[in-house]
Amino acid sequence: MPASRVPNSSIPDSPVEHLTPVNQFKRDLPLFGLSVWASRFKHLLCLVFPLTTLSFLITGLFIEKAPLSIMTNLIFTVPFWSVLIADWFCPQEKAAADTQHSSLFFNAILCVLTVIQFLNVFLMLDYVALLRWDTVDNSLIGLANLIGIRFLVGTSSGTSGIVLAHELIHRENRGWQSAGRLLLCTVYYEHFVITHKRGHHLNLGMPDDIATAKLGESFKDYWRRIYIGYFKYAWQSERERVAALNSNKAGLLQNQVVQGIAVETVLLIAIVTHWGWLAAFMFLYQAWVAVRILEAVNYFQHWGLEDGQFGNTYGWVCPSWISRYALIGLSHHIGHHQDENSRFYEIPYSDQGPMLPYGYFVMNLWVKLFNDSYQKMAVRELEKYQRSPCD
Repeated sequence: MPASRVPNSSIPDSPVEHLTPVNQFKRDLPLFGLSVWASRFKHLLCLVFPLTTLSFLITGLFIEKAPLSIMTNLIFTVPFWSVLIADWFCPQEKAAADTQHSSLFFNAILCVLTVIQFLNVFLMLDYVALLRWDTVDNSLIGLANLIGIRFLVGTSSGTSGIVLAHELIHRENRGWQSAGRLLLCTVYYEHFVITHKRGHHLNLGMPDDIATAKLGESFKDYWRRIYIGYFKYAWQSERERVAALNSNKAGLLQNQVVQGIAVETVLLIAIVTHWGWLAAFMFLYQAWVAVRILEAVNYFQHWGLEDGQFGNTYGWVCPSWISRYALIGLSHHIGHHQDENSRFYEIPYSDQGPMLPYGYFVMNLWVKLFNDSYQKMAVRELEKYQRSPCD
């Protein structure tokens, strides 16, 4: 029978796609280029904390031109609590490396974050100098603002400034590396570069790796061990490196730890001279808060994984997409150790390790506030991972 005579009933019906309005929108996203913009928006989550902090400081210094009220201080903390809650209930996402955008887009994000970090630190000093202590009311407002500064600037420096510095010190370009070192000076932790790259990455999980938290080690004990231990390691490492290069005393100037101390000391003297002792105290206080955030992350990223006793893995797995985008790829930590020179957007997701139940923001508070509970969970997850079949 000619094809033209085939009854319509013999031709299979084309499947009819019944789309909800939401699915229709998702299907048509590429037609409008909206999928690209949606992806870009996720990467901009890293700006939430630093921009909130910057807005707080600008409001007090240039809009109100006076210390902000207690209620206004509380309002500016809302974005931080919102991200924390979102990270708690965030659905898991096994995100692949991002290849949709050019490196220019991601480098622009890094440049913006760098500028904001320096602005936040120096505007904080101006803000502290704005506070008045001549009356009881002014003293109460001043104290509330100091607490707000500690929370906002310290948290922003810990979740943006240091994380950004971590990304930059792993870049091959000397300019990026120098920017990373200067960012670490804003939290008085420049020696972290040496301890992290030489001590941690080269000796991950081995006895010489001071950064890996041991099985059963509390965060309090870990903090006491590494806060001074990092500096001692960096100092010894640089002494050996410089001695191998140059036996003259002039080689001291080549010591990166000495360079960092010099910059940080000059910075602190300048702060005391220009802004006063209270500003200097708040500068050191926000630095302490930021470093505590960093080291809490280092603590749970490798807790209990020394000597490979629970299997072959580089670290703990975090599938939270909030953590991934708000912390510029930091939560893809296993992929980072597989190739430390990868850009943050190139780092692939890996599930080859024990699983964290929450994102980095929730975990950061958990290990510091309820460490016994955290350790019980961690031991269960380590034993579960040890029993799981190897791929």
